[in-house]
Amino acid sequence: DWKGGMTKGAGHWHEDGSKKGQPFNVKKGHHPGKNGHFGVTLSREKWHYEDSTLFKRDGYPAKRTWYPYTGNVYQEVIPSAGDGYPYGIKALWLHKGTPALSVPGANATIELLRDPKKIPLLMADDIVIGETTMYADYIFPDTAIWERWGTPHLTPACPTNGSKVRQPVVESLVEKVRVFGTEQHISMETVMLAIAEKMGLPGYGKDGFGPGLDFNHRDQYYLKLVANIAFGDKNGKDKAPLAGSKEMEVFRKARRHLSPAVFDEARWKRAVGGDEDLWRRVVYVLNRGGRFEDASKAYKGDKMHHQFKSQLNLFVEHVALGKHSMTGENFSGMPIYEPVKDAAGRDVRFGSEYPLRLFTYKHILGGQSRTISNYWTMVSEQGENYVQINRVDAERLGLRSGDMVRLEGPSNPTGTIPLLPGKEKPMVGKVRVEEGIRPGTVVACWSFGHWAYGSNDVQVDSQLIKGDRRRAAGVCPNASMMVDPAVKNMCLSDPIGGSCSFYDSRIRLVKV
Repeated sequence: DWKGGMTKGAGHWHEDGSKKGQPFNVKKGHHPGKNGHFGVTLSREKWHYEDSTLFKRDGYPAKRTWYPYTGNVYQEVIPSAGDGYPYGIKALWLHKGTPALSVPGANATIELLRDPKKIPLLMADDIVIGETTMYADYIFPDTAIWERWGTPHLTPACPTNGSKVRQPVVESLVEKVRVFGTEQHISMETVMLAIAEKMGLPGYGKDGFGPGLDFNHRDQYYLKLVANIAFGDKNGKDKAPLAGSKEMEVFRKARRHLSPAVFDEARWKRAVGGDEDLWRRVVYVLNRGGRFEDASKAYKGDKMHHQFKSQLNLFVEHVALGKHSMTGENFSGMPIYEPVKDAAGRDVRFGSEYPLRLFTYKHILGGQSRTISNYWTMVSEQGENYVQINRVDAERLGLRSGDMVRLEGPSNPTGTIPLLPGKEKPMVGKVRVEEGIRPGTVVACWSFGHWAYGSNDVQVDSQLIKGDRRRAAGVCPNASMMVDPAVKNMCLSDPIGGSCSFYDSRIRLVKV
């Protein structure tokens, strides 16, 4: 939304396909044969256990946690499929994610990915053969961040309104294919369109968005989101300015290196309805990478311009009325402190043989996909990450900077990652003694310690692709983190907010 300050759902349509007050409204009746979703999600988010038929059959405790107050419980999907709870799956399509690397206690996830009885078909889109997609039956190439479209949100810390637009700035390196007769690069969206073409699904191809509005290329979808941003939120009374002749020239010159598979001005203009006025407003937004309120609108006098005026509740009644699906007890509804608990609501006990609390963080150059272009900067600057500990612990354990240690935890006492049958990766890293680390804790940053992602040789269509061992340097600490002892195949997780626990595991360091 253009007004809202936090750009929630920036430029996106409503669930029924419409966006009120915007130029592109797709009515339900336009897709007479479309399939909708129904029933409980695999990760059981947004559902109360008590509203399910499973509760009527089984009562308390549930087999796994239900998450009525949150969404995107990423770490639950694969373990839930493995347990067949609330149902099994026949296929998993993975995109923009690598749970085998990024989820705490991911050894259990890897075991499930390797088992075709648990997940019969795994397909994925990826820009590399990654730590998770290496287990896929089929990998489709995908476009990288600089080659794709998107409408990412602004951070809530931004005091002015804004809607960002991600758009292709370079030609993709992946192959081109023809889908609905249109040449385009292979990507997640292209695979979706190809499936739609093969199955003859409604709402795709010629007149897919309505008469004269084809849907045979991903840019025809995303440009409508941009048009909605350009049109504004007030029935056209706050439209973006028109791009003038000089702006149009800049727009064209900035894309002159792109092939028609990426940039075709005629196709782009038709995608927003062919209206010259709206098209120039879209160009105005694209030239700026989005639409952004002037910085002068951040404040009204000495107060914030966009204020949070809703009531802030310290006691959340609907949470207090809800029940923990495995204990049957009501949640607090108030902020409370309690010990680390497993999914069954029991305190997690760590033996004295695991004395160090493990935590992790992201290297500033290795955070997310947006920083992937800095990968070699990170490698050349540092080369590897380190197992960082305080001097007090180093002296007690007889360790010095440069020593090699293995990370072992209660859920992973051997300190290894089970890559393939008979092939394991030891979680071994180099010690760095620092006063800035709290005694009793150990930390290793993320972004290092790959076992796929170009770190090893692979065969692709009988062609050997040589790996670069620099990508394997360092250690990824996640596999040493605690697996929930109640569900046994997933990390410790918050039953209300659904977050993974990255800071509640204890480990030991063994010199090697």
